[in-house]
Amino acid sequence: MSELIVNISPTIKKKYRISGNRINFNELEEKIRLANARDRLDRVVKIAKETGLSKMTNKEINQIIKRVRENARSSR
Repeated sequence: MSELIVNISPTIKKKYRISGNRINFNELEEKIRLANARDRLDRVVKIAKETGLSKMTNKEINQIIKRVRENARSSR
């Protein structure tokens, strides 16, 4: 196994939730993947709040899904 030394700032270390001074590459990849997923989810939640979509009820969501599926079937 090879060793690679990478310097990162405390801010980045905190963002990726890295503790200690050593981490295996697979674990680092997973931490980066999770941090990116959290960032994307935060953006989706923000957009939903800004557009009012976060206030939709399950019934309203299901009605939209039903209409989309019906339209998809009829356009085949």
